[in-house]
Amino acid sequence: MFKALVITFNEKTTEYGSLLAVARAEARKREKASQNPPILALKFIPELNVYVAVYEAQETQAKKDPTPEKSLLRGMNL
Repeated sequence: MFKALVITFNEKTTEYGSLLAVARAEARKREKASQNPPILALKFIPELNVYVAVYEAQETQAKKDPTPEKSLLRGMNL
């Protein structure tokens, strides 16, 4: 499964290496992983003045739902 992060500029994210480090750290924190998930792409979007980092998240059995339609309906009051 692929996920994305949006990284905005600040005084700490001035170099490509620092952007990659931020992307790795945020992806690891978001996925609650012990190791950095692989960053597959880091692209600049000039219209928005941000970087987008795409990483690969490992699916666990607990996160997998065999019937995604039912999971969408769980939050709805029908």
